[in-house]
Amino acid sequence: MSLRPVRCDHCSNDVPDGVFCTRCGAHQGTTGELGKASASAKIREHSYAAHPAEHVVQPSVFTTLFPHLGQHKIHEFRWAFAVGLAGIALLYVAGLITAAILVATFLVPVLYLIYLYEAQVYRDEPAIVLGFTIGGGAVIGLVLTLIERAAYNPFPAVGNPLTNIGVSVGTLLFLGLLVPVVQEALKPLPALFLPNRLNFPETVDGLVFGVAAGLGFSVAESLVAFSSALTSLPAHLTPGNWIFDLTTLAVFQPLLQGSATGMIVAAVWRYRRGSLAGREIGGVAMAVIAHVAFSLGTLLLKESAVSPLLVLVFQAVVVGALLIYVRYLLHHALLEEAAHMGFAETVCPNCHMHIVASGFCPNCGVALTASPNALKRARKPVGEEPTKASSGSA
Repeated sequence: MSLRPVRCDHCSNDVPDGVFCTRCGAHQGTTGELGKASASAKIREHSYAAHPAEHVVQPSVFTTLFPHLGQHKIHEFRWAFAVGLAGIALLYVAGLITAAILVATFLVPVLYLIYLYEAQVYRDEPAIVLGFTIGGGAVIGLVLTLIERAAYNPFPAVGNPLTNIGVSVGTLLFLGLLVPVVQEALKPLPALFLPNRLNFPETVDGLVFGVAAGLGFSVAESLVAFSSALTSLPAHLTPGNWIFDLTTLAVFQPLLQGSATGMIVAAVWRYRRGSLAGREIGGVAMAVIAHVAFSLGTLLLKESAVSPLLVLVFQAVVVGALLIYVRYLLHHALLEEAAHMGFAETVCPNCHMHIVASGFCPNCGVALTASPNALKRARKPVGEEPTKASSGSA
């Protein structure tokens, strides 16, 4: 079907007639009389740039940290995550706590490794990208956690570093304040010093590399922290209250580590593009504050002997707030960066329509800079005339 060109209400470019402007990503036909509707349509926070069916203020794990995946692939990863959690629950019920710890430690990082392969974020250099991000994060996690334990280890005979041990002021300052700040200063380094980082200029790339480094760190940190339990627990034991700590280990801890590092690296990517502003500075501050709040709050709640379920609720709130800020930062970065792409024939990764578009799908509004690398390579550049734009069923 031929799409007649129209003048975008927001960027004043001639673009194919569609629900969204393919140049600036704004929602069309909502200019409004007083400018409020126009500003809202251009910022379009009701339609998250990486997954337009969702609001920006929606703490969705997979559409935030796995931004290159389309709708169908996102559902596959959600099911895989659910199956992994079910497996951990079965191991817990069977009393196989050591196995449950290992599965919980590797669940999210392994899913992310599969995602990196699916989206081919690393392009032609998987060894360099994966080695520096996941591998580098793991090395930093191993070294830093060993140094932390050597300098001050309040868990010498406990085996479970998530248990209540009695909190002193020194423990609070060390584990609740110093350790999170040092971790957030060091975790981004593998992504920031990626040798071929100039080949990955988009902020979405920086976010993904940061998340990968954070998850690599999380694996090493968890293995060192639970090394005593892994080596001393019997093969089978009474499950007890391990399910709460396994939930933290499988869900909230890796999401915290990955999201915080991803946001810091994304902010640095924005700085390198000359776009450092309050939003990016706030992102770095949010990452550090959320990590401190998570660690300090967990220690204090466990010391207060509150219900373990309440501890999980607190951790979920902190991680949810962090995910929302990641989405906020990425959404605005995608709106800005995708606006500079030229017209090309491609297939939308979200709605699967054949389109001729610039930076955004005119049908669903997804930012095409968040497409898997295979689709980016398949783009066929065309002239700047929107009169050639066409759309059809995939």
